[in-house]
Amino acid sequence: MHKLKINESSYRFIIAGGLVSAAMLLAALALPLSPARAAGGDDYQLAQIAQLYQLQAAFHRVGSVHHLTGDDQATINQRIQDMLGLWTDNGVVLLDVPGNPHDGYYINKGNLFSDCSPPSGDPSNQGTLCTFFRYVAGSFQPQNIFVSLAPSYKTHFSVFGTMASVYFECHYFDVSGSPPAWAARSHVAFDGHARLVNGQWLFSFAHVPVPPVPLP
Repeated sequence: MHKLKINESSYRFIIAGGLVSAAMLLAALALPLSPARAAGGDDYQLAQIAQLYQLQAAFHRVGSVHHLTGDDQATINQRIQDMLGLWTDNGVVLLDVPGNPHDGYYINKGNLFSDCSPPSGDPSNQGTLCTFFRYVAGSFQPQNIFVSLAPSYKTHFSVFGTMASVYFECHYFDVSGSPPAWAARSHVAFDGHARLVNGQWLFSFAHVPVPPVPLP
């Protein structure tokens, strides 16, 4: 077996090269974040907005019926649980639909099996978010076979660090197949905020009014 021989000059070159490489690595590690990332620049903003679009998509997915013959209660319960999972623990919904007896504030997330009583009748505190989705939101009522669609040109997100403003609209259609097909049933807006919690965007507040006709 031949042994690799390294003369003194080569040895010095290897050592010197290693020291230079180590110095370059340390210098690179010491560099500050790029101005765009450090200041929440374009790349960072776009990445966060992409996640907010995913959050919005999840909202419409769990807000839509899963079976064209209607969802059983177990499926509806799972959809409610999935919806609550999109919110912060201290999330708030303000329902603002003229003439609706359930208008008012729904405060804190609640729990389907322990903190989900019917609306109280007090607009200052009608109950929890679970109260809202279980008893008030039309798309979660077993008699309704609704899907939720949103015009993309009416959707807008703005990121401010760990907070974001959120606006989108929910257009609910009855897809039960009864004439007329795809009958419009409800049209509300989500005008509120989301918060970044442990690296995940969650809704934290929603004002829910009836918006005007969504003309471009």
